[in-house]
Amino acid sequence: MTRSRMLDGAQGLVAFMGILLGVVPLAGWIIAGRHNGPFRLIFGDLQTPAAYVAPIAVIAGAVLIIAALEVAKKGLK
Repeated sequence: MTRSRMLDGAQGLVAFMGILLGVVPLAGWIIAGRHNGPFRLIFGDLQTPAAYVAPIAVIAGAVLIIAALEVAKKGLK
């Protein structure tokens, strides 16, 4: 397995975790007023404004990690 493919896989994993722990909980909080199970398991039962800030921070962190992995991948070529 080449290093580039490993970085692609890492990007996919980070994107999946960002969606699972960021996008889905934020949408759930906006629509239904509660987070999903995996989010509550890791972060606990957060109330406003932390209920908005934590998922947004997870999304921002995932985007930054994906960008860093992309820079590393382009550095290989």
